[in-house]
Amino acid sequence: MKRINLLALLAVISVIIVGCINTGNKDKANQTMIDLSAVHSITIQNDSGESMTITDNNLIEQFNEAIHTAEYDSAKLDIATPDYEAIVELKNKENAKFSFWISGENNGLITKSGQNGHYKLPETEKAVLLHLFQSNDQQAETDNLKIDEDIKRITIADSLAHGSVNANIKEEYIDHETIEIFVRAIRNAVQIPGNLNTATPNYDIVLISDNNKYAFHLWINESSEQGMLMNVNETSTGYTLTKESTAELKKITFMDSTFKGLEFNAVRSSNGDLVAKPMGISENNYILNGGAVVELQGITYHTIHFFYGDHNAINALLAHDPATDEVKVKWSDELNDSNNRWNNAFMNNYNMLIPLDGDHLLFLESDLTKEAGEYHLSSYNVVTGKIERLREDFWPLSDDYDYIYKFQWKADEQKLFMQSYLGNVWIFDLKKGQDDVHLLKYRVIPHSTTGAPSLFLSPTFKRFVHDDESGQLTFYDNKGASLHTVPLPQERYVPSEKIKWNPAGTIAWMDTAEVNQNRIHDIDIDYLKIAPQIINFYNQDGLPICSIKTESDHEDAAVEVVGWMDANIAVMKSYSVELLYKDTIGLKVKNVSYYLYDVKKKQRGASISSIPSSATVTPDHQMGDADNEGNITVSFKEITYKKGN
Repeated sequence: MKRINLLALLAVISVIIVGCINTGNKDKANQTMIDLSAVHSITIQNDSGESMTITDNNLIEQFNEAIHTAEYDSAKLDIATPDYEAIVELKNKENAKFSFWISGENNGLITKSGQNGHYKLPETEKAVLLHLFQSNDQQAETDNLKIDEDIKRITIADSLAHGSVNANIKEEYIDHETIEIFVRAIRNAVQIPGNLNTATPNYDIVLISDNNKYAFHLWINESSEQGMLMNVNETSTGYTLTKESTAELKKITFMDSTFKGLEFNAVRSSNGDLVAKPMGISENNYILNGGAVVELQGITYHTIHFFYGDHNAINALLAHDPATDEVKVKWSDELNDSNNRWNNAFMNNYNMLIPLDGDHLLFLESDLTKEAGEYHLSSYNVVTGKIERLREDFWPLSDDYDYIYKFQWKADEQKLFMQSYLGNVWIFDLKKGQDDVHLLKYRVIPHSTTGAPSLFLSPTFKRFVHDDESGQLTFYDNKGASLHTVPLPQERYVPSEKIKWNPAGTIAWMDTAEVNQNRIHDIDIDYLKIAPQIINFYNQDGLPICSIKTESDHEDAAVEVVGWMDANIAVMKSYSVELLYKDTIGLKVKNVSYYLYDVKKKQRGASISSIPSSATVTPDHQMGDADNEGNITVSFKEITYKKGN
């Protein structure tokens, strides 16, 4: 018989159902029951006239159980052609005919030939029948296990029962290497004599060519020496895989948890870009994420996170010399124990990479043991390839999940600031060795999955301000001594970057504005940027210096600090705003002018047309901004180095 085409079935949504009122009467539901022992076969036909026949007892039982749940309703239907018709043929040559409306948005209705009224299926059983009718669409007859076509795609799913294919695909393979392994395994399989009575298969495999689909059950696990195959349509005949094929399929299906030796194969694309992919692993079994990028001595270095198999990962430092077509792994560390809190913490810390000096890169190095681990602040020598641990075992993790939330580098003094999500703060002085460490004291505000900014460091690293959600901000020195507090204004907008600093670290300020949509420049889960109305200035210890507000009393007026001429003189921007679009977030800036303001003397200068070229511009630190990868793009499956880099 002609098989039903799955894509055609999914495209058919032609039924219009009106006038159906469910009375909830189950009195006649049992009339849908059929005697399983008397059933010879069930023939299913779709609305295109294509049909298939079910003879497997398990599938017949699924059909019977599904229709038995239907609720009877005596109302008449005004209906179009059914999606499916099923003829249940009994061994005594009698038959019963059912019609089904279960595709697309249809409500899951059944009628039985010769009976008034209709039946309403629960959503779960509607899905069961739809899957049952369509699962056989994925099956195709084979001449034993001979496949002579060009297979383009292979899908694999956890098996649910003999004789059908689970539609919930677990993996899909399109690369030639993996397809060849599966096809070779099937072609070399040897038939097992006699009729088999087997347990539920482990997997359903479908091989797809341009014209056909070949469906098999597969029995294989991590300890299998030889797996077994069955044609989905011949569930009493088994085929033994060779030991070689079993080993190859195990390598694909169960990635080895001790995967080592991360290497990359790099080739030039048609446009001249260098494209690198991991060697020795199928594309379906890994995901790549990119981290920081640094260029040192003409070589581009960058970090990646390589996630593969079942909760396994490798953090790595890669190097690419633009003069070659090679991508080399300079350092790597495997993370393969998701129950180890050290392991989990380092999953999010692979992307710190800082030029320490002309020969060294600064990064975080993990050192995992079976049940514990240590974290080191280390340097990589780009000349010798050696790693030196500058601060060994510096991070005592708690029982709670933790990771590095933010870091800041002061190159001229070789100082590194880091804050972890749980509130560990480190200020490492790598030149003088005079570190300041504060453990579990300055936690990130847990407003979301990534947290909101809660610590605001001065450029000199001598002061920082922390928001502990008490309604006020506290100024601290680098030793952790509290200095003064600043109240957060009630019922006023304060941007996510609550405290900003001048380049000298001697003056801090806070922007505020009324709570109004017309004051929001931009907003994200952890980020709020406003058009300020009032700016409050403080000295480095948190004592107030002065306040400045908009020049105009108009509600659309705004003022902000956009740069600094020196430690005391700020460059002020005066402007007005209006919504870009009605009832949306985002502002249009108009009527812009600038002036200089001496914060210490509280003196305003004359208006100027633009920011002076000698001014230090105030940066806008939006949380969640991606690292600037320059001419390197890391996608899920490959790394692209732009032509010439």
